[in-house]
Amino acid sequence: MILMTAETPRWIRELDRFIHLKSLLFVHGNVLDLVSYPVHASGSGRDYWTESNLNQFFQRYLIGLGYEVVGIFDPVDGLEFATPPMQKLYDELRHGRPSEDTAVQVRHSTQQAPEAPASPLRRPPQPGALTDPEPLVQDMARVVSNRTVPCAFVFNFASRLLTSPEHLSQREQTLFTRTLKASQDSREVVRTDQSWNNVFIFICDKLNDLPVFLYLNNPRARAVHLDKPDSLDRARFLQANYSSFFSASDEPPSQELSDNFSSLTEGFSYHEMLSLIGLSRRESLPIQQLRQLCDRFKYGISESEWDKLSAARLSKAESFIRARIKGQETAIQRVLEIIKRAKLGLAAGTQRRSQRPRGVLFFAGPTGVGKTELAKAMAELLFGQEERLVRFDMSEFSTPHADQKLLGAPPGYVGYEAGGKLTNAMKQQPFSVLLFDEIEKAHPSIFDKFLQILDDGRLTDSQGDTVYFSEAIIIFTSNLGAVSLDAETGKRQALVTAEMPYTQVKETMLEAIRDHFNYQLGRPEILNRFGENFVVFDFIRPPVAEQILDRLLAQLIAAIGEQQKITLKLQKNVRETLIKLAQAHLQHGGRGIRNLVDAALINPLATALFDNGVQAGQSVRIKQVIDEGEEQTRRFSVEIELL
Repeated sequence: MILMTAETPRWIRELDRFIHLKSLLFVHGNVLDLVSYPVHASGSGRDYWTESNLNQFFQRYLIGLGYEVVGIFDPVDGLEFATPPMQKLYDELRHGRPSEDTAVQVRHSTQQAPEAPASPLRRPPQPGALTDPEPLVQDMARVVSNRTVPCAFVFNFASRLLTSPEHLSQREQTLFTRTLKASQDSREVVRTDQSWNNVFIFICDKLNDLPVFLYLNNPRARAVHLDKPDSLDRARFLQANYSSFFSASDEPPSQELSDNFSSLTEGFSYHEMLSLIGLSRRESLPIQQLRQLCDRFKYGISESEWDKLSAARLSKAESFIRARIKGQETAIQRVLEIIKRAKLGLAAGTQRRSQRPRGVLFFAGPTGVGKTELAKAMAELLFGQEERLVRFDMSEFSTPHADQKLLGAPPGYVGYEAGGKLTNAMKQQPFSVLLFDEIEKAHPSIFDKFLQILDDGRLTDSQGDTVYFSEAIIIFTSNLGAVSLDAETGKRQALVTAEMPYTQVKETMLEAIRDHFNYQLGRPEILNRFGENFVVFDFIRPPVAEQILDRLLAQLIAAIGEQQKITLKLQKNVRETLIKLAQAHLQHGGRGIRNLVDAALINPLATALFDNGVQAGQSVRIKQVIDEGEEQTRRFSVEIELL
């Protein structure tokens, strides 16, 4: 029999409480998985934990409670009973002629094998359509109205009994109305030492898969949610199945291994944990190499790219980033901290490796100050190529149901087969830097998904696959606080300027971010998930502008030498002219300086090289950049000479 102790899963204890009080029960949630529960073996007198599917659980549980008729229905196999005498008693009840001899046979047959439920009595498969439950419900209605024999009927795959709970066909309306009336007319069976409710139990994916009139304001109904295995369940699973892993010893697992298993399998179903056993044995990977085993299962890889990230490479991280990012000391230091923490996999509040993302950053600041460039630098530093930066422009996800673009359309909708942009990207490359650009433009529904990513490090896509984010670094960017919309004129005006000190820029932008999430969105919990990971970028100021310009000029000289085989030199006055022009465009940050170099140097240089017939192998000096004035058709030109 199934034991009811403090360790018995909560949903079973809840079921055991209300099966004596209700006539209509709904079990929903993780119903396609196995369930684990403690049993007492009367033959050997020992207690142990076991796993089974829900059909087997309900047979064992209901027979253990003393139910003499336990029928399990599903649309494929129809109505089944544990033993032939039980089916015979059911037939007698539906015809109104129950026999005490048959009831005795039922009790005897179910007591013969108390350790496990008997194999169900299957009817021969019927060709054609699925089994129609309506005539069976009519029979069940007569059976549950009896007062002498305790009866229970379980409807498995109940979500498949109808097309849509909001648009019932006439047949579906009749079926569920009959079921509701049968549950209302069911009787209590009372004997001298015990009593039972005749009961219907529906197993469904979600409660709202069924018509709402079955359970709403129904005092005889109760819903019980079946969760995925929690940390204690997962640790217990390892204790019970430890010897099944490859090369496991006869000794029980250590507490440390048990704790790590519980942590690394967070969100796993029992089927998935059993798959770990199969993977361990098939690939000869012992349980002691638990992280590698879980990584192979989650990501299909044999070696974590974080493990391949060498200390020598990280020792050059600061110089690598400083070569690309200018004038952002606060941002660079914060990123270096996150990179080192991500490498070690540390997280507050746990002694073990967290399943949350490796790092989370929120980049705020004016446009063109290096937010995206820093994210690219991180991707190249950590994973060897900029392409490992997966960027999402959140202005594309500003409409209702925008989350379907990220996770995929629901089954039956256009685009379902394609999956979601985010989940597809993470399936293909779980080791990456994710950049959600201009997060304030996303539709509010998107933030519910971010909550799950930041808390649990995983999402379930529209196709039911679990996608993991625990090996990624996630970066959000925002321009909140840089500009505002004037309510009277409708024009955008700057809230921060390059004339402000950095401390004022930082406080202004953080205040705008807090206001947006707390009051405009009304989602302070989102703000709380970002914690202290806000990094405010400063404006590009004059000394930094020179550094950015020098870097762009060096890149130009290198590119023209490599691609065109032309040696390019600049006179000193050319750089000075460009610096003056750049300092007049600082409001657009580094992007504005790059645009200026394109317009004032690269475009007129290309024209000059082409018009003068400069060939590969020649050397060219730029003598001056000439600003013709904004009123001219072609504002900039360059004077060159061949060397």
